[in-house]
Amino acid sequence: MNLVDQGRYAKLKASGQLPSPKGIAWAIVELLQQDDYKTKDLVRLVQSDPVIAGELLKFSNAASYGRSTPIASIPEAITVLGTLRIRVLVVALSVLNNHRDGECRQFDYGRFWSRALATGIAAQALASFVKINADENFTAGLLSSLGELALASIFPERYGEIIAMSDDRRSQRLALEHKAFGFDHRELNATLMLEWGLPLEMISAIFYSEYPDEASFQEGSRIHGLTIALHVALALSDICVADDESRSGMLPDLYTKAARLGISVDEMNTMADEIISTWQEWGEFLQIQTRRIAPIGDIFISSPPDNLAGFVC
Repeated sequence: MNLVDQGRYAKLKASGQLPSPKGIAWAIVELLQQDDYKTKDLVRLVQSDPVIAGELLKFSNAASYGRSTPIASIPEAITVLGTLRIRVLVVALSVLNNHRDGECRQFDYGRFWSRALATGIAAQALASFVKINADENFTAGLLSSLGELALASIFPERYGEIIAMSDDRRSQRLALEHKAFGFDHRELNATLMLEWGLPLEMISAIFYSEYPDEASFQEGSRIHGLTIALHVALALSDICVADDESRSGMLPDLYTKAARLGISVDEMNTMADEIISTWQEWGEFLQIQTRRIAPIGDIFISSPPDNLAGFVC
């Protein structure tokens, strides 16, 4: 895993354009990096920002669905959510609120956040297949493509040209990013997350999630499982944000990747429908645009036979 040169990163950070948590959000991130932080200090910081406090209360009630009484206090919300989820929610909400749009005309900000949310939810749902904490998977999925937003924020014109040249060809985009900036979105993403104090194993898995076979992780290891789960989650999130005409042609790739986790076509179809439903609910909750999508099994059945040749339920 490569990182951005520290001297270069310092200059990028000094530009003030990096998508990073700001103000109270950054104070919360710094506090949670301390091993001996006091819960009362976290409560005080959260309560000092009405937006963060309100959002964490919403998320804690969503996370504790089925409780007889709603969560109404910040201390209780903090207990329900836990340190890792609070950290990523504060980071994501702060960055989201400051980067719902921007100057890069070719970068679809709405699609980016919609895909990020879908990736987080999909990764969370896949956690049981790799025996990893669901909150960790949600965190990794939600932040997995943040480097792309960072490039669009720092280099809006040049990155817009790269998007136009590469279209959706991911490998070509990586090469163009390296040629233009000396690093790519994966390396910038990893450098950002390292500064925010996220676990190194999670950062490494995110780095290799687009091309997991580039990594030398041992088959069956925890980090290998997390990487493959993110790989599958990215494939499903691409289907979520795709147009209706393209969706059926993307299913074979999803099924092939899901098979690496031992997930059958039937299992993937059922899980995908549940993930999409949750994505739509949370999209409304966070004011992130989502799409209406037919049941994945129906898309499977209605697809041309040669498009899904070799796949059986």
